[in-house]
Amino acid sequence: MLWFFFALNMWFVLLLYSYLLKKRHRTENSATFIVNVTMTPPLLFALCNGLLFTHMYPGFLVETSIAAAFLGASCGLLFGSLFDNHSSMFGGASGILAGIISPFMSEITGRSLSLLFFTHAIFFLFLLYLRYQKFTH
Repeated sequence: MLWFFFALNMWFVLLLYSYLLKKRHRTENSATFIVNVTMTPPLLFALCNGLLFTHMYPGFLVETSIAAAFLGASCGLLFGSLFDNHSSMFGGASGILAGIISPFMSEITGRSLSLLFFTHAIFFLFLLYLRYQKFTH
């Protein structure tokens, strides 16, 4: 069941990236939209995956932190590459920070399933919001 959530996370991120890649050249983007796109998906993606990895592999805290940080950084670099180098670094850094913190947050809460489902609901809602957000100032 948890692998299903991981695959769903990857699928939603790739769908949003492909949509934004198509729309990128057609419109002029505002600075707040660029910050939202480069920070929100990597941060929530790393957070959700860090919580998932902690549930799947309970005794491996350092390894789950490294894996979630790597996934968050790669997602941040991916979404930041839509705009410029500064956005890539900003997205990668926010993904790394969320990936490192999320397994520790999961351990502190006692690997709560309600926290896992809540963060996934927030993740999916924010990605849908970014999908239907206007692209101009």
